Amino acid sequence: MNERGAIIIPYAAIKTFSAETRAELSEFILAAMGITAGEGLADDEEGLAKLSVADAKHFLNNCSEKSVAILHEIVSRDGRFLMTDITRLLDTTPDQLRGAWAGLTKRVRTITKNPEAVLLNWYKSGDNDWRVVMASQTVNSMRTALSERK
Repeated sequence: MNERGAIIIPYAAIKTFSAETRAELSEFILAAMGITAGEGLADDEEGLAKLSVADAKHFLNNCSEKSVAILHEIVSRDGRFLMTDITRLLDTTPDQLRGAWAGLTKRVRTITKNPEAVLLNWYKSGDNDWRVVMASQTVNSMRTALSERK
C-alpha cells in the first residue's frame, strides 16, 4: 500500500491473474471512474485498422527497433495504454516519440494500402496525457507476429 492508501499492482503481476480476476479488477477500476464496464470501450476502436496476422508480420518487416519495442509494450497492455506509461518505460519524452508514432501510422497506411488508415486512436486524458487504443484484432495479430519474430 502506498502513502495514499492505494494498492499498487505491477502490470506483470496482473497478467498472471485469471481472466475472471482481471475482468473483476477492470470492472472495479472502471466503476471507480464512473464508467460501466463495456460502456464506450467498443467505440474506442472505431475507425482503426484491423490487421490480420499476415499483415502484422508484414508490418514488422521494416519497423525500427524503437517501433518494435513500442509495439511490444502496446500488445503487453492489450492495446490500451497511457502515453506516460510508454515514455516512462522507454525512458523518453512524448516529443522524442513523435517520429515513432508517425512511422507506425505511415507503416499501417502502406500495409493496408489505405492513405487514411489509423493504427491508434488518441484520447486526451487530463492536462498532460493521452489514452491510446489499438484495435483488439490488431493487438491479437501483432501479439502472434511478435512472438514468431526472431
